[in-house]
Amino acid sequence: MTAPDAPTADARRRPRPRVAMRGQILHGMHRECADVVIRNLTDGGAKVRLTAATGVQITGPLTLRIASVDRPCVVAWQSGDEVGLRFE
Repeated sequence: MTAPDAPTADARRRPRPRVAMRGQILHGMHRECADVVIRNLTDGGAKVRLTAATGVQITGPLTLRIASVDRPCVVAWQSGDEVGLRFE
């Protein structure tokens, strides 16, 4: 049993509201487009899941496009088809 004040394994600086929105990552020199599902979203960044491009490494200058709004960002981490983005 843990103490009521013990931090959880998923302690975060900010809460990350779960969402399920469609979006796109524009990446690479030629601004290739990868369709994504946005899993959580904050003012500081997002966690996305690539929908079709399994095994793709997302590199270079990035833009996350959500409902025609573009957010410049960088990759914070990538694991399989999930990518953590940090907004600039």
